[in-house]
Amino acid sequence: MATSIGSDACRSGPTVPMPLPDAQGPADLEIGAGGFVAAFRPGAGGRMSRLVHPAIGDVVVPMDTRSFAPFDWPKAGAYPLFPFHNRVIDGVVAFEGCEYRIAPHPALAPDAIHGPAHRRPWTAVEHSADSLSLELAHQADADWPFDFTAQQHFAIAPDRLLVTLRLRNNGQGNMPGGLGWHPYFRAATDQRAETDASLAFPLDGKDLPTASDAIPRPPGALPAATAYTIHLAGWQTARIDMATGWEVEVKALEGVPHLSVHRMKDYICIEPVSHRAGVLGDPENAIRHGFGMLTPGQMIEGRFAIIVQPARREAIAACAGC
Repeated sequence: MATSIGSDACRSGPTVPMPLPDAQGPADLEIGAGGFVAAFRPGAGGRMSRLVHPAIGDVVVPMDTRSFAPFDWPKAGAYPLFPFHNRVIDGVVAFEGCEYRIAPHPALAPDAIHGPAHRRPWTAVEHSADSLSLELAHQADADWPFDFTAQQHFAIAPDRLLVTLRLRNNGQGNMPGGLGWHPYFRAATDQRAETDASLAFPLDGKDLPTASDAIPRPPGALPAATAYTIHLAGWQTARIDMATGWEVEVKALEGVPHLSVHRMKDYICIEPVSHRAGVLGDPENAIRHGFGMLTPGQMIEGRFAIIVQPARREAIAACAGC
């Protein structure tokens, strides 16, 4: 297998330096309906900075800073995960007989994490009172050796935020790719969180799935603990008790069959994603676990909803058809 850190043999196009996020840029862009308001900072990695509902206040941890280092991002708001999520061990992307070595996260070296899209400035291409579309055109660089366009579209209603993610291969050759979203929901560990996910992946010492198959899990509560990460599949819904008689539901609609969950003392990240974590170093199983192989011009899409509603009393049921 060939190894590349920029050789023409493996790279799909020219390598150019990409601009860094501009967290000090223009004021947040807002959309809203019926008092439900979402705010976004396109220049700061295409992030959602706030999500506020009249019944419960902050749905996600609000971003209270306008500046951050690209590799020390705020644990707040929500950010896009393109073209992969979670860790890439040793920064090695194995694809079509080549090994691409992508730049590591300085604190996790030699591993990379969460893709470059949330560390790049995005552009607002459409903005109305209740919808917003953001776009990023990425050219091959040390963080990802393929050209792509990523899109985020947000549409808000009084009780929900609909999110559509798209990834398109802009290169002349095939490209591996996936998508996801990383929200920081405002929830302490004593607030119940649950999901109907039917599968859980055994994990290694870096909280990545091992080579073992996923094992069945019953629908129900997520651990009320801190500093853990788990990777699930076969899900349709996840719910968080907001302790005010209301709940937040994350509902999968299309193209996000996997779910990653990370929990700390004051927040829980319930992340809809297209693929199992860690697949970039496992080319034989990458497609089986949701990672796409995009031909030139091909696009993949993921859709989900963030719903705020009165809390339901019934226990969460198994995911039908998952």
